[in-house]
Parts: sequence; C-alpha cells; structure tokens
Amino acid sequence: MSNKPVLRELVRLFLILFVLLAPAGCNLPLPPGAKAITTDQVVPDILEHTSQKYYTGWVESLSGARMATIGDEMVTITSRNNYAMFSGLPNARAMDYVLAQVRQWVPESQIEVDPYPYTDAERTYIWQNIIVTLPGRRQSEERVLLTAHLDSITYPEDSTMLAPGADDNASGTAALLEAVRLLRSYRFERTIQVIFFSGEELGLLGSQAYLKDHPSDGIVGVINLDMIAYDANSDRCMEFHVGGLPQSQAVGEALVTNIVRHGLDVKYDYITQGATDRSDHASFWQAGVGAVLISENWFDQGIAAGCQGADINPHYHDPGDTVDKLNLATGYEVLRLALATVADIAGPLGPSFHW
Repeated sequence: MSNKPVLRELVRLFLILFVLLAPAGCNLPLPPGAKAITTDQVVPDILEHTSQKYYTGWVESLSGARMATIGDEMVTITSRNNYAMFSGLPNARAMDYVLAQVRQWVPESQIEVDPYPYTDAERTYIWQNIIVTLPGRRQSEERVLLTAHLDSITYPEDSTMLAPGADDNASGTAALLEAVRLLRSYRFERTIQVIFFSGEELGLLGSQAYLKDHPSDGIVGVINLDMIAYDANSDRCMEFHVGGLPQSQAVGEALVTNIVRHGLDVKYDYITQGATDRSDHASFWQAGVGAVLISENWFDQGIAAGCQGADINPHYHDPGDTVDKLNLATGYEVLRLALATVADIAGPLGPSFHW
C-alpha cells in the first residue's frame, strides 16, 4: 500500500499548524510546496475547494439514505427526534455522527458539547448543542455564527418513528459540516462559531440555551440555515428572513454582496416586514443580535425581482422528507453563499497557505 496519502495528510497538518502558530503580522517563509494566498483570494479559495460530493454524502448519512460511520461502527440514522437522539436509540445517533466528523478536523479544545435541561410534562432531560470554535487572530472577542438545527420533527406518540428530516434539517446541518471542514484551514480576524442546535422543533430550545450561558456581546452576525435544499422548480430562489434590526440588515447586505462578488447562482426574496420567527435566528433577534435565516421559497412574497410564486416542500414535517425529494445542487449553492458570507464578515487574513 502506498504511503502517499499519509504523507499528504502530514503535509496538510504541518501547513495548518504553521499558519495557526505564526504570530500575527509575522512574515515567515513559505513551507516547501506551499503558495501564498492574499487576503482577497481567501474567499475564492474556500469556494474553489467546496465539495458537492461531501455535502450530498452528509445529507444522505444524516437522513438514513446511506450508512453513517461513527468510529468503527456503521449505523443507519432514520430519526433525529430529540427524545430519540438523547436516549441512545441506535437509529438516532446523529449527535455522535456529527461529533465524529468534526473531531477529524479540529482539536477537542475547540469543540464544546453544551448541555441544557429540557422539562416536559413527565420529566427533565439533558439535551445538547455542539459548538465548534475557530478562534480569530486579531478581534477574537468578536464572533460570527453559522448555525443550523440538527433535530428533526418529534412524533410524541412514538419517538422511534421514522423522522429522516432530509430537508428539515439535514440540508442545513450538512452545510455546517462542510463549513468546519474548510474554514479550519484559514485565518480570520474574528472568531467563527459553527453551532449545531438541538431542540429547535420543540420551540428553539437549543438556541435559547446557547444565549443563556454564552454572552451575546461580541456577536457581529448570525446566518441560520434551515431547509435549504427543496427546489422543485430549480429556480435557485431562497427567502432571506432579515427582519427589522439594523444589525440584521448588515448581515443581509453581506449576503447580497457576496452573491454578486462571487457570481453565485442564488436568487432571493429579501424579507424585512413579515419575516418569520420560526427558526433559531429568532432567538438572536430577541437578544438584539443581527441574524438572517436562509430558507427555501415558502411563500409568495410578491417582491419585485424576487421569487416567483411559492415552492413549498409537500413533505414538511412528514416521514416522506427524504433525500430523493431534494435538489441538492441548490442546497450546495446556498452552502457556498453561506461560507463566502461568514468568511467575509469574519475578515479573511492573508497569507494563508494552500498546496
């Protein structure tokens, strides 16, 4: 067996450590085989190395369409129901799967498994969020958040019932995995946090818990991805739920700017009046933090030059929400927009190194 893959991985790890450990502003010589990337080349470089194959595979693994690897185990995830995930049911090991993925890419010190209590009519449970932190180099106290909810719809009468949630919200969760895989190799002025929330389907519980035990001071913007891959008419049209906070306008404008700057194939309704509060971005609005939800075209907003009509997933909150119903090319392009915008707001620093 050739040792070339091992050597390539060692070189990659060396380059990442070389970048992370270099003092800010220090002009060190490039490692052999590396090329410098200037500040304005960082986002294009990220976009160049995104992978639709990886994105598709994660959506499939999170929704039971293919087996998921957790260490030495192969499992099939057919439910991400909150009760099922946190009671150890073998068909609901999405939290373990996400942790296994991110532990391949970042050290344990940058991964927080953040518990919070949830009490229903019968008892109190301990549920969890996963927070991956990529520390900033110059303004590390300022944070840019990329978020999505991991859980799928709850069927109270049977927590083991099929709840694949391919669109809602494996489509958004897979985008977060791609974000961690890529963004860890670059340097930014601000800290980036990639957050996998649980409990969204029961009332935004995970995002509310995050804000209870993490300061909102210093959060400069939040992009929340929830249902980004249903696009039956293939028009690539999304809804940007921006709302009325001035801080949210800055995030919304950054999304629009990056569509144009990088030639991304995403159209949109830019919604201020009547923006929905039915996902985790709303917890940040309540805390006075700028946040934007990107979601597929649910409603006919009647916005000039926006989405035409509505394109509603008929399998919303239904066991039929499976990967074969999705337009994964659209979800992938939304992922690219989210990565470009988070990187842009975080403030890319050069040089980074790429081989």
